[in-house]
Amino acid sequence: MKDNFIIIVISILCLGSCGSSNDINYKKTKSVDHNNTIRNSIELKKNDVRQNKIHDYFNRKYKRNMFNGNILFAENGQIISHKSYGYANLKTKEELTKDHSFQLASVSKPFTSVATLQLIGNGQIKLEDTLQKFFPNLPYKGITVHQLLCHRSGLSQYTHFCDSPDSIWPDKSKTINNEDVISIISKINPLINYSPDRRYYYCNTNYLLLASIVEKISGIEFKQYLKENIFSPIGMNNSIVYDRTNFNELIKPTQGYENKTPWEDVYLNGVVGDKGIYSTTMDLLKFDRALQHNLLINDTLKKLAFSKKNKDYNKNKNYGYGFRLKDHTNYGKIVYHTGWWKGYRSYFIKVLKNDQTIIVLNNVKRGRFLNIDKLIGLIN
Repeated sequence: MKDNFIIIVISILCLGSCGSSNDINYKKTKSVDHNNTIRNSIELKKNDVRQNKIHDYFNRKYKRNMFNGNILFAENGQIISHKSYGYANLKTKEELTKDHSFQLASVSKPFTSVATLQLIGNGQIKLEDTLQKFFPNLPYKGITVHQLLCHRSGLSQYTHFCDSPDSIWPDKSKTINNEDVISIISKINPLINYSPDRRYYYCNTNYLLLASIVEKISGIEFKQYLKENIFSPIGMNNSIVYDRTNFNELIKPTQGYENKTPWEDVYLNGVVGDKGIYSTTMDLLKFDRALQHNLLINDTLKKLAFSKKNKDYNKNKNYGYGFRLKDHTNYGKIVYHTGWWKGYRSYFIKVLKNDQTIIVLNNVKRGRFLNIDKLIGLIN
C-alpha cells in the first residue's frame, strides 16, 4: 500500500501545486458553465427493447410492496427508461414524479470526493495532508486526506459516539453539525477501530471531515461550495445539501419510510458530507455525464477516484475515492455507490465498459436491498 500511495502522491504533484504545503492556501476559482454541454449529452432513446425488461422488474417489485421510488437507466447518455413508482408521501397520497427529490444518503459521498479532488487539482489540498493541518486540536496523528477518501483512517462512526451515552449530546432535538462533531472528537477522543492505513474500514466520520476540510479551504459552507462548483455548473438545479436549516429550499422533497412508518427529521441530519444531498434521478444523470466528459475533475483525478485503494473484500469488491468498485465477470469494472438513511435507499451505478448508468432512488424501506448485478442485467 505504501508504494501505491507514493505513486498516487507523485501523480497529484504532477498536476501542479500552489503555495506552501505547511499553510492553508485560500483560492477561489471561477466555475465554468457546462449546462449546454450536459443538455446536449442527454437524449431520450425511443423504442428500446430493454424497456420492457426494466419495467417488468420494477412493476413486480412495486406490486409486491418491495419498491417505491424513481428509476433512470441510460446508455451513452441516452435515456432508456425513466419512471416513477408509488408515492412521495404515503399519508397524503402525493404521487411521485420525476421531479421529486430524495435523500441520497451515502450516494452523497461521490460528491464530497469530487469536491475534495477539485481542491487537490487546484493545489489547495494534498493527499498527504494530515488532519492537524486543518484541525490542530484533533487528537489523532498520521491520518491523511488520502485515508479519509478511501476509508483507511480507522476512525470510529460519529453516529455511534455522538448518539450514546446521552451525556455527549443530551438534547436529541437539537441539531448536531460537522463543527459540533469535530469539537466532540477533540474533547472526548473516541477510541479508533484501527491504526491509520492498517486496513479498509467504511466510516461516515471520514466524509464529514472531508466536507469540513472543503469548507476550511474554500472559505464557504459545504452546501454553497457544491452549489457553486458542482450543482450549478452542470445544471443540477433540483439538488440541495440539506442540513436541517434549509428544508424550505428542497425541491419537491419526498418522505422517507420504514414500511409505513415515516422517519422523523433526526438531529444527525445536520451533519453533511457523508449524506445530506437531496437530488433527483435526472440530476444524478447530469452528474454522471459530467464525470464521463471530465467537466468537474480531469481524467487523471477521475482515474484516481476510480482505482482500487484497498485489498479486495467479498472476493471482487473495493473502494476508491468516494466510489465503490467491483469487477464484473461479463462487464468489467463497475463504479457505484449505494446508500441507506432513515427509509431512503439509493443506487448510483456506472458500467464503464458500455457507458451505462443506473440510478434508483427509493423512499420506502421494505425487504432486502436491490441486487447490483440484477440491476446491471436489466440493461444488458
